[in-house]
This record gives sequence, structure tokens and C-alpha cells, in this order.
Amino acid sequence: MCLIFLQAVAQNVERALAKFPEETRSDVVLLFSAHSLPMSVVNRGDPYVPEVSASVSAVMDRLGHSNPYRLVWQSQVGPSAWMGMQTNDALKGLARLGRKRAILIPIAFTSDHIETLYELDLEYAREAQEHGMEVVRAESLNESPVFIRALADLAATHLRDVSAGKTGPTSVQMGLRCPGCTNATCGQHKTWFARGGR
Repeated sequence: MCLIFLQAVAQNVERALAKFPEETRSDVVLLFSAHSLPMSVVNRGDPYVPEVSASVSAVMDRLGHSNPYRLVWQSQVGPSAWMGMQTNDALKGLARLGRKRAILIPIAFTSDHIETLYELDLEYAREAQEHGMEVVRAESLNESPVFIRALADLAATHLRDVSAGKTGPTSVQMGLRCPGCTNATCGQHKTWFARGGR
């Protein structure tokens, strides 16, 4: 599954890169944008940030590190500290540094919704244009045949392995609570999932 997910994301990045002239394509900055988390969640030991970072690194390996890139974060809400740099601030910073071409890649979003269709496509694209940038968004996975086939294969394999007693209903990773977790409900949910919803 992981390799097919990476292939599907890389294909979408390659299609977005193809929209730029060949002579400037290698200078396009790839901005992998993921939903941010409050630092209070990150500091409890939530694995989301390193998991997203690992996905970005693996996609770049698949692309042969053809372009400069950064992992950025979007959708911060409220005054508390959140994981950064925020996507819109990264675009402004790139423009200030003279980098005028970028691709926004929704790395932690598998389908289009308000945070891709509005936040990336309208809000951030408009801000980037105001700073003289040309920004293209890589497609979300949506109905990607590669991704859909991967999901179907993953589900079928998992159900077969659970039925054969080779594995439990969830991964070992799913059962591990964040080291700083103090939410009893979280532990109850993880136990419930680990017992197969019983």
C-alpha cells in the first residue's frame, strides 16, 4: 500500500510539474501541505508529524529529488501555537526570496474538500499571485485508479489476514497511546479498535 500511495502522489506531482515550461521546471518549489496540529498535541508525542514527514521524504525519493521542497502546514485555528511554517507564510517567504514558481501538494489529504478547494486553490493561490508567484496545485488522490486499487488490495489482504489469525484487527502502532496522553477516552477507543469493535 505504502509504495502505491507514494506512486499515486508522485504521479500527481509529475502532472503538475508538466504544467511549467521545461526550462524552468527544475526550479519549481514543491510545497507539501498538510493539516497542522496544535503544538500541545505534537508535544504529547502524536505520531502524525513524523508520519507525514516520512511520506514527503519517500515521495521525494520516488521523484529523484528533482526539485527543492518543503513540508508546510495549513488550517491553523485560534491563538495557540500550531505546527508551522504555515503554507501561506511559506509562499510569501518564497516570493520574498525570489522563488516565483511553486506547486502545492496536499500530502495528508486524500480527497478534495474545503481545505484543498478553498484554502489551497483560492485563498493561498490568490495570495501567491499578489506576490508575483505562479502556483499550481497537484491534484488530490480523489478517484486515482492507482490509489483506489491500493485501498482495495489493502482491505482485502487485511481481512484475509485477520480471518486466518495472522494479525489482529488493527496495527501494533494503532494500539500505542501518545506518551504524554492524559485522555482516558483515547485509551478506551484504542482498546475498542484493538478488540475489533467489541
